[in-house]
Amino acid sequence: MLNLEKMMQQSITRFNYMGQKRELLINGNNKKQKIFIKIDTGLSNLATDSKRFSVYTYEQGQIDPNSYKIALLDDFVEILSFTLLYANICNWSDVIIDSQKDIDKIANLKPDSDFNQVYLSIKKMMFNAFYNHSKNDFKFFWKMLLKFILVDFNANADELVKRFEEFTDIR
Repeated sequence: MLNLEKMMQQSITRFNYMGQKRELLINGNNKKQKIFIKIDTGLSNLATDSKRFSVYTYEQGQIDPNSYKIALLDDFVEILSFTLLYANICNWSDVIIDSQKDIDKIANLKPDSDFNQVYLSIKKMMFNAFYNHSKNDFKFFWKMLLKFILVDFNANADELVKRFEEFTDIR
Protein backbone atom coordinates (compact mmCIF):
# COMPACT_ATOMS: atom_id res chain seq x y z
CA MET A 1 0.00 0.00 0.00
CA LEU A 2 1.29 3.42 -0.89
CA ASN A 3 1.78 5.76 2.03
CA LEU A 4 2.21 9.02 0.17
CA GLU A 5 3.08 11.10 3.21
CA LYS A 6 5.84 8.67 4.17
CA MET A 7 7.10 8.54 0.59
CA MET A 8 7.21 12.32 0.46
CA GLN A 9 9.21 12.44 3.67
CA GLN A 10 11.63 9.84 2.30
CA SER A 11 12.15 11.94 -0.85
CA ILE A 12 12.76 15.07 1.18
CA THR A 13 15.17 13.26 3.50
CA ARG A 14 17.15 11.87 0.56
CA PHE A 15 17.28 15.29 -1.11
CA ASN A 16 18.42 17.01 2.09
CA TYR A 17 21.00 14.30 2.73
CA MET A 18 22.42 14.72 -0.77
CA GLY A 19 22.54 18.47 -0.15
CA GLN A 20 24.46 18.00 3.10
CA LYS A 21 26.95 15.79 1.27
CA ARG A 22 27.24 18.55 -1.33
CA GLU A 23 26.21 16.17 -4.09
CA LEU A 24 23.53 18.45 -5.53
CA LEU A 25 23.99 20.63 -8.58
CA ILE A 26 21.20 22.90 -7.45
CA ASN A 27 21.01 26.31 -5.89
CA GLY A 28 18.02 28.26 -4.65
CA ASN A 29 17.40 29.90 -8.00
CA ASN A 30 17.15 26.78 -10.10
CA LYS A 31 15.91 24.16 -7.64
CA LYS A 32 12.32 24.06 -8.92
CA GLN A 33 13.44 24.12 -12.53
CA LYS A 34 15.91 21.27 -12.21
CA ILE A 35 13.49 19.12 -10.21
CA PHE A 36 10.76 19.83 -12.75
CA ILE A 37 13.13 18.79 -15.56
CA LYS A 38 13.88 15.54 -13.69
CA ILE A 39 10.13 14.80 -13.63
CA ASP A 40 9.89 15.60 -17.33
CA THR A 41 12.89 13.46 -18.30
CA GLY A 42 11.58 10.68 -16.04
CA LEU A 43 8.32 10.67 -17.98
CA SER A 44 10.27 10.62 -21.24
CA ASN A 45 12.34 7.68 -19.99
CA LEU A 46 9.13 5.89 -19.05
CA ALA A 47 7.74 6.47 -22.54
CA THR A 48 10.95 5.13 -24.10
CA ASP A 49 11.37 2.17 -21.74
CA SER A 50 7.74 1.07 -21.97
CA LYS A 51 7.86 0.83 -25.79
CA ARG A 52 4.16 1.76 -25.77
CA PHE A 53 4.88 4.91 -27.72
CA SER A 54 7.02 3.27 -30.35
CA VAL A 55 6.62 4.43 -33.91
CA TYR A 56 8.05 1.31 -35.55
CA THR A 57 6.94 -2.24 -34.83
CA TYR A 58 10.51 -3.54 -34.53
CA GLU A 59 11.01 -1.26 -31.48
CA GLN A 60 8.31 -3.14 -29.59
CA GLY A 61 9.97 -6.42 -30.48
CA GLN A 62 13.11 -5.36 -28.65
CA ILE A 63 11.62 -5.77 -25.16
CA ASP A 64 13.78 -7.80 -22.81
CA PRO A 65 11.27 -9.37 -20.41
CA ASN A 66 13.90 -9.68 -17.68
CA SER A 67 14.76 -6.00 -17.55
CA TYR A 68 11.46 -4.51 -18.75
CA LYS A 69 9.67 -4.59 -15.40
CA ILE A 70 12.72 -3.34 -13.49
CA ALA A 71 13.25 -0.44 -15.91
CA LEU A 72 9.61 0.65 -15.60
CA LEU A 73 9.70 0.35 -11.82
CA ASP A 74 12.83 2.50 -11.69
CA ASP A 75 11.15 5.07 -13.93
CA PHE A 76 8.05 5.12 -11.71
CA VAL A 77 10.16 5.60 -8.60
CA GLU A 78 12.18 8.46 -10.04
CA ILE A 79 9.08 10.25 -11.32
CA LEU A 80 7.25 9.83 -8.02
CA SER A 81 10.22 10.85 -5.91
CA PHE A 82 10.84 14.07 -7.80
CA THR A 83 7.14 14.87 -8.04
CA LEU A 84 6.80 14.51 -4.27
CA LEU A 85 9.85 16.69 -3.80
CA TYR A 86 8.48 19.27 -6.22
CA ALA A 87 5.16 19.37 -4.36
CA ASN A 88 7.02 20.02 -1.13
CA ILE A 89 9.15 22.80 -2.58
CA CYS A 90 6.05 24.49 -4.04
CA ASN A 91 4.23 24.15 -0.69
CA TRP A 92 1.68 21.88 -2.34
CA SER A 93 2.22 18.95 0.03
CA ASP A 94 -1.45 19.04 0.95
CA VAL A 95 -2.31 17.93 -2.61
CA ILE A 96 -0.28 14.77 -2.06
CA ILE A 97 -1.56 14.09 1.44
CA ASP A 98 -5.18 14.76 0.45
CA SER A 99 -4.87 12.35 -2.49
CA GLN A 100 -4.12 9.44 -0.13
CA LYS A 101 -7.85 8.95 0.35
CA ASP A 102 -8.30 8.68 -3.43
CA ILE A 103 -5.77 5.89 -4.00
CA ASP A 104 -8.33 3.08 -3.81
CA LYS A 105 -10.72 4.98 -6.06
CA ILE A 106 -7.93 5.62 -8.58
CA ALA A 107 -6.78 1.99 -8.44
CA ASN A 108 -10.29 0.80 -9.32
CA LEU A 109 -10.57 2.89 -12.48
CA LYS A 110 -10.42 1.24 -15.88
CA PRO A 111 -7.17 1.56 -17.82
CA ASP A 112 -7.17 3.92 -20.76
CA SER A 113 -6.56 2.40 -24.15
CA ASP A 114 -5.05 5.53 -25.68
CA PHE A 115 -1.67 5.84 -23.94
CA ASN A 116 -0.65 8.66 -26.25
CA GLN A 117 -3.55 10.85 -25.18
CA VAL A 118 -3.01 10.13 -21.49
CA TYR A 119 0.72 10.78 -21.70
CA LEU A 120 0.24 14.07 -23.53
CA SER A 121 -2.48 15.15 -21.08
CA ILE A 122 -0.19 14.42 -18.15
CA LYS A 123 2.58 16.48 -19.74
CA LYS A 124 0.19 19.34 -20.48
CA MET A 125 -1.07 19.51 -16.90
CA MET A 126 2.49 19.23 -15.60
CA PHE A 127 3.62 22.17 -17.71
CA ASN A 128 0.51 24.17 -16.82
CA ALA A 129 1.27 23.64 -13.14
CA PHE A 130 4.85 24.82 -13.63
CA TYR A 131 4.33 27.82 -15.88
CA ASN A 132 1.08 29.03 -14.32
CA HIS A 133 2.13 28.18 -10.76
CA SER A 134 -1.23 26.43 -10.59
CA LYS A 135 -1.93 24.19 -7.65
CA ASN A 136 -5.13 22.96 -9.35
CA ASP A 137 -3.21 21.89 -12.45
CA PHE A 138 -0.65 20.18 -10.24
CA LYS A 139 -3.44 18.33 -8.44
CA PHE A 140 -4.88 17.15 -11.75
CA PHE A 141 -1.42 16.17 -13.01
CA TRP A 142 -0.73 14.25 -9.79
CA LYS A 143 -3.94 12.24 -9.93
CA MET A 144 -3.46 11.50 -13.62
CA LEU A 145 0.09 10.39 -12.89
CA LEU A 146 -1.04 8.05 -10.13
CA LYS A 147 -3.66 6.52 -12.39
CA PHE A 148 -1.15 6.20 -15.22
CA ILE A 149 1.30 4.31 -13.02
CA LEU A 150 -1.10 2.25 -10.92
CA VAL A 151 -3.81 1.47 -13.46
CA ASP A 152 -2.60 2.00 -17.00
CA PHE A 153 0.79 0.42 -16.33
CA ASN A 154 -0.65 -1.87 -13.64
CA ALA A 155 2.26 -1.28 -11.27
CA ASN A 156 2.28 -3.47 -8.20
CA ALA A 157 2.02 -1.12 -5.21
CA ASP A 158 4.07 -3.36 -2.92
CA GLU A 159 6.91 -3.67 -5.44
CA LEU A 160 6.73 0.08 -6.03
CA VAL A 161 7.01 0.85 -2.31
CA LYS A 162 9.91 -1.58 -1.89
CA ARG A 163 11.80 -0.08 -4.84
CA PHE A 164 11.00 3.44 -3.61
CA GLU A 165 12.45 2.64 -0.18
CA GLU A 166 15.61 1.29 -1.81
CA PHE A 167 15.91 4.45 -3.93
CA THR A 168 15.47 6.80 -0.98
CA ASP A 169 17.55 4.82 1.52
CA ILE A 170 20.43 7.01 2.70
CA ARG A 171 22.24 4.39 4.74
